[in-house]
Amino acid sequence: MKLVNLLKHTGIEISPILKNIEVDGLTYDSRNINANFVFVAISGFSSDGHDYVKKALDLGAAAVIVEKPMDEINSSLILLNPTGNNRDLLAEMSAVFYNTPWNEMKTVGITGTNGKTSTAHILRWILEKQNIQTGIMGTVGHIAGGRTIEASVTTPESLQVAEYMREMANSGDKAAVMEVSSHALSLSRVKKVRFDVTLFTNISQDHLDFHKDMEEYLETKKKIFSLVKKNGSRIVGTYASGWPDVADSITFGEREEDSFRITDIKVRTTGSSFTLWKQEKKYPVVIKAPGRFNVYNAVGAIACATELGVLISKAVEAVASFPGVPGRMESVDCGQDFLVSVDYAHTPDALERVIKQGSALKENRLIVVFGCGGDRDNRKRPIMGKIAVENADVVFVTSDNPRTENADLIIQDILAGISDSFSPVVEPDRAIAIKNAILMANAGDVVIIAGKGHEDYQILGRDKIHFDDREHCRMVLETRGYKCTH
Repeated sequence: MKLVNLLKHTGIEISPILKNIEVDGLTYDSRNINANFVFVAISGFSSDGHDYVKKALDLGAAAVIVEKPMDEINSSLILLNPTGNNRDLLAEMSAVFYNTPWNEMKTVGITGTNGKTSTAHILRWILEKQNIQTGIMGTVGHIAGGRTIEASVTTPESLQVAEYMREMANSGDKAAVMEVSSHALSLSRVKKVRFDVTLFTNISQDHLDFHKDMEEYLETKKKIFSLVKKNGSRIVGTYASGWPDVADSITFGEREEDSFRITDIKVRTTGSSFTLWKQEKKYPVVIKAPGRFNVYNAVGAIACATELGVLISKAVEAVASFPGVPGRMESVDCGQDFLVSVDYAHTPDALERVIKQGSALKENRLIVVFGCGGDRDNRKRPIMGKIAVENADVVFVTSDNPRTENADLIIQDILAGISDSFSPVVEPDRAIAIKNAILMANAGDVVIIAGKGHEDYQILGRDKIHFDDREHCRMVLETRGYKCTH
């Protein structure tokens, strides 16, 4: 593609010398520069792409686009973006370079504090059961044309979004399901993407290290509704407080007026059942995934599927065989007579939900192990401590991903929300906390290991070490004489 065509609608002035340059690729990371690549310098939070302009030129960049003048570097290959916003520019260029692949597939964007991952995976399961090959992007990984791609963030940068969706379209995917984070909406990662269906799961406190307050957080989430294709659908969950009132939206929840209404919810350690009503017709639904919240996730996925043209009866039938999502109320079953479950819950609302679900499933005690991540919103830590001790029988406070913070100080923040009348077990070593929690479990107990879910690592300082809660659970269960299959 010629540079002049790539920048056609950007307002960037191109010298006659550069107009006919052929562009073979785009990047915002100077380490990925190849011949005939365009380097887009972005002012990031931890590093500034402008510091790598000279390196990009030395590596053979066909052109470099900057947000601010680089007078100290004399090169005709440097182009200035008059808007000063290269995140928006990267989204625009990526859409042009990869030829808007979202227009060649049925696309679904799912946002919300909790439930994005489970809803997305249930929806993909439903669609694949209808022989609709479906790609996915989200927290536990991306799949494009059947190829699995490791995920470092929930929603990748706009360049990767366009690249992966082009791979999906070219590989025969007929649909694409994407988890859309508030960061992605704020930082233009999905600015040019258009969805056939958008879904809002719920909102609760999270990412206030990034958003100034909950109002800004909600307004950012609502941006997804502006990305709907003509005649597309907007779906909103009403089962949790704070849901937005969106014009002409389809709703799901337990209200009489909801488009998809849920009644008769019954939860068990082996799964859940409920009745789903749609236009006065009722459908009995059974799902293997335990937890009341998975009922809402399943209905959100069913609503999306029907808006894409799947018969509701077929969607309900498919949901019954859904095996669950890694790290989302994931049972570690080695034949023991108590439930051990690993969950990604790392926000106050998510922790409260999973603890209350565990309480509903227990026949004896509820034992909870959790911590809070470092370099993230510290205001939620005491709230999570209070939630844990007031809703569980035994609480182990431990480390999560401390990152560059002192793990002991993070724990002190958690303990600040706990009354002196409660006595949690404080064990900074996560492996030991998990071990002691499972060793004390008896018949009928429920043990929940919260915070990391599907993650198979722990971040200590700037180092990432291997650590999988599920592996540690199995090791402890095996020391108790149970047979675990891996």
